[in-house]
Order: sequence, then C-alpha cells, then structure tokens
Amino acid sequence: MSTLEKAYLKAMKISEDVEDHEKKQLIEEASEKLPLVTKKNSKDLADSRTGISQMEQAKNFTLKELQDKSLIYPGMKNSTLLDRYRTLRTKLLSLSRDQNFVTLVTSVVPESNSHLIAANLAATFALDEAKTSMLIESNIRYPHLNDIFEMRESRGMIDFLENEEWESGEVLYKTGIPRLRFVPSGLPRENSAEYFTTDKMSHFVRELVGRYPDRYPIINAPSIEDSADTRILIELCDMVVLVVPYGKCSDEEVMQACLAIGEDKLAGVVLDEF
Repeated sequence: MSTLEKAYLKAMKISEDVEDHEKKQLIEEASEKLPLVTKKNSKDLADSRTGISQMEQAKNFTLKELQDKSLIYPGMKNSTLLDRYRTLRTKLLSLSRDQNFVTLVTSVVPESNSHLIAANLAATFALDEAKTSMLIESNIRYPHLNDIFEMRESRGMIDFLENEEWESGEVLYKTGIPRLRFVPSGLPRENSAEYFTTDKMSHFVRELVGRYPDRYPIINAPSIEDSADTRILIELCDMVVLVVPYGKCSDEEVMQACLAIGEDKLAGVVLDEF
C-alpha cells in the first residue's frame, strides 16, 4: 500500500469516532520531503518580528462577526475545533524544518468548505504574535473568501498580474483578524490560468516568503477536479493540504487528486464534514 493510500485510509477511519454535526479537520502526514526556502539570518528575523509588533491593524471582527463567518478565535466554545487547527499548524511547521513556506489548500471536488479551512488555517498561524499570515484567494470563479473578508469589489490578484507597474502591496489588505493580511481575487476574468503561468505570479509567491521570514502565505485554490488553475498553482507552492469532503467523493477521486498533487508536495489530508 502506498503512502498516499495510507494517508487517505487513516483520514477516513477517523470520521467514525467524531460526534455528529461537528466539522472534522484532521491531517495525516503523507510526505517528509519539501522544497525549502532560503534560511534567513538572525538580523532579518529580529527585524521581521519588530515589524510584526508594530503592524497596523484594521478594526477587529466582533465576536458575533467571527461566529457568523465560522472563523476560529481564542477562547471559542468549540475548543476541539480550535485545537485541531493548531494541530494542523504544528504538523505543517514540523514538515518545514523551521522555514517559512507557501501552503496551498485545495479540495478533491467543488462541494467542500476548503475555502473556510484555508481561512481558519491562516487565522491559526496569526494567533502566534511572532508570526503573520497572508491569505490569497485564487479561486477566480467562486471567490468565497472575498465575501468572508468583505472585499467583493476590491482590486486583487488578477488586477496585480495584469498591471506591470503595480507592486504587491497595492493588493494586500488588512483584515479583522490581527496579523492576517488578505489578497482578494479581483474581479472575475476568463482564462485565469494564463495569469498564473506568468513570471510575475511566480515572483510574487517567492517574494511572500523571501521578504519576511515570519510570514506564512496560504493560497486558497479551486478543487483539483474543477480547475486547471490548481495544477498550475501547485507548482508554485511548497506544500499542499488536500480537503476530502466526507461522503461527497469516491476513493478513486481522492487517489487521483493525491496523484495530481504528487507525494513530494502533499503535506496531509483534511477530512471535512459540514
């Protein structure tokens, strides 16, 4: 039995032991090999942490807003869910060998909450006051994160890629979560895959980890089954978290998604029931 098969079977078995109506997000290690970014020296790290402590914040979401948006937060009643996201964060950090990295979150099929898992994973990294996270909406057709962070009409990723003169900071927005920045998708376009293949996109992704050693970018991508964009974006990331919506996809679909990602990029499987 392959490593990928073991990862999937472990994730599916766990679902039998969790209470009804509770979201289940559990990651199983499927790879120990990850491409690493360049190690930063101690001065870079100190400068970055100083910048984090001085980072200007937008008005924080209220408790009700966080609950309505299904976002995690410290002290939330569902501590089990919060702990599972923390476990997921710890697993990814252990695979990275103390380097920051770019994580892509995708799903086997469109019928999933993968965008919400991406948002909460970014929020979990931002819980650490020594870290920042950046959430990037790359689902151009169905940009659900634009709605969550209330940036439906904002300039975003596609606008940045279309304009040679734009700097990345022009599409980087503060959010209602401390230390979490958001890059919206921009207004819908046709043939978005053409944008993601540009050198500017590749440079943007590497800049995210190269400029600030304590920044952890999370890219929300469409399902592997539904979009060619995701296969392109996988090549730009260090690791991939695959969301398996419980009861909504076949074993064969899961295995095909794992193969499309590749063992060197697949960091784990998250089982989601909603």
